[in-house]
Amino acid sequence: MTSKFIYIRTAQIRGLILLTFFLALIADSMNLYGETLLFLPPFTLLILLYWSGHFLDRTYITSAFILGLMCDGLYQTTLGSHALIYVSLTFMMLRQRGRFKGYTALQQGFFISFYLLVYQVISFIFFSPVLNQNDAISYWLMPLSAIIIWPILAFLLRQGTFQATESSE
Repeated sequence: MTSKFIYIRTAQIRGLILLTFFLALIADSMNLYGETLLFLPPFTLLILLYWSGHFLDRTYITSAFILGLMCDGLYQTTLGSHALIYVSLTFMMLRQRGRFKGYTALQQGFFISFYLLVYQVISFIFFSPVLNQNDAISYWLMPLSAIIIWPILAFLLRQGTFQATESSE
């Protein structure tokens, strides 16, 4: 279980949330230049799933839609396709977030890997990427890399949240 439960409203850390969304978009844009980095998950989606899974006072559906539209512009895909995927995955997270919040970061990583597998399947259907043998392995290993990345990301965001709330008091 989690080590401590502190009720923090989203309004207390709104600046941190916006900053992490901005940094995630930058990380995703840098990931576009590396053809060999297909195993890295979309950080925008990871950050969105973190905030929607850990804060119960908001749904983040609007944020998912806006971030999806930004990712459509970033990846130069059909406008609304990433928005649809992000809203669907955020809705799936909202249905499970009470249970999700009680798990350890490693257990949450397995849940996140399932969400990213759904993301990969839908992306494969929508965008039908052309992958050679090496790229196909990296493409389908992306949900497994999220199991490793999620605990680190969750720890950093949790520490940032505690520091932001302590400085605002």
